[in-house]
Amino acid sequence: MKNAFDVLRLCAIAVGMAITISCNTVLVSLFPFVQGSALFAALGIAGLCMGVIVLCFTELASRFPGAIGIRAFTKAAFGNRFSLSITLFYVVMMMMIGGLEGYLCYLLLLQVLSPPIAVLVLLVLVLSILMVNLSGYELSLNLQIAITVAVVTLMLVLAVMAFAEPATGTHPAVAPTRIDGLLGAVPRALFLFVGIEWAVMHVSRHDAFRRTLPIALIISVATIALLYGTFGAALQKHFVAAELGSLALPHLELARVIASPAALWLATLVGLLAVLSSFNVGLSGAARILYSLAREREIPAWFAQLHGPRLSPRNAMLFISAGVMLMAPLMAAPVLNTSLSRLFSAHLVAVYALILLAWLKIRRQPDRRGVKQPLHPLIVWPTMLFLAVIGVGVIAEPEAKIARLILLGELAVIGAICTYLYRPTLIKA
Repeated sequence: MKNAFDVLRLCAIAVGMAITISCNTVLVSLFPFVQGSALFAALGIAGLCMGVIVLCFTELASRFPGAIGIRAFTKAAFGNRFSLSITLFYVVMMMMIGGLEGYLCYLLLLQVLSPPIAVLVLLVLVLSILMVNLSGYELSLNLQIAITVAVVTLMLVLAVMAFAEPATGTHPAVAPTRIDGLLGAVPRALFLFVGIEWAVMHVSRHDAFRRTLPIALIISVATIALLYGTFGAALQKHFVAAELGSLALPHLELARVIASPAALWLATLVGLLAVLSSFNVGLSGAARILYSLAREREIPAWFAQLHGPRLSPRNAMLFISAGVMLMAPLMAAPVLNTSLSRLFSAHLVAVYALILLAWLKIRRQPDRRGVKQPLHPLIVWPTMLFLAVIGVGVIAEPEAKIARLILLGELAVIGAICTYLYRPTLIKA
């Protein structure tokens, strides 16, 4: 019974991070590349890659019990400076996703509220999650399980309602999918699984790395693939590919074609719960990473200050929350809005490819600490190379000029921060 609850708890964290409004938005960005059964092929390939990634995460995390995020094993594999860069890159990516979530939540609230009230409600939601996390881990965990179960259930109900509704309009025959189209869809499909690996930070017993965590993560990957596959099929029934690619809130548009007043409220509730779920997990995880870096004296000690009897990393949480809210208005810029799926896909593929490279380097070491997962380098090497190829493909697309500039600017800022932190005059105790 205890193991079953641990699996449920870890699944709630993993799936809860991956179910976001932004994932619905990225989901429709797949349709210019794949339609029909090819959508399931893209999700299947991305799911297989994610299965390898989460097993690598599990093995690496088991070698460094108590470590937070990707910091410990990237440091062991690549050295301190490069590891710090990767970790900050990862945190910035999560803050950008949080900003997009906030912006999409605002658009969702505008469907039923005036702009000032929508902003106020969004602030209340963010502050509520912040207060829950400051109140302690157990409260946010119980909330997470409830929210995740509710979001998955409501998304499935909305998809079933859409399937029951007669198709609208005439849909042209689906053209055969080309291999370059499938390769263009896979990195975007991989984004739908974003954050599943954060469950490794919430393991309470070391023996959970042997069976409980791997089982929970594989179940989570399968759940996400089936959920978004079902939702994507429901969207394809009512919209043509040309329409789908431009939908900012696809679950809301799907609700509009259902002949039921409850559908619109259901879609709104799904969106709000998805924001609460992803922000709850993201805030906790990103804040703990910053807290860990501050404890190592890699970033200012301000981030390591704890709060209250539960010893929550208050300052780190405040920083992440403020960063998310500041990024949210930027997501409305048309120049950025059209580049988000490419930008997030490039971020994610780069981080995951480096994690697999870290696994390959550390697996060769004579130190046999940790729990070895059923993986072989002959599986991990092709997966890593595949991720590298599709990542380069995304950022090399002719339409990706803005995404390339943003990515280069982000790398320049992180490089400048790391250069400052390691300047010759810095003296560490």
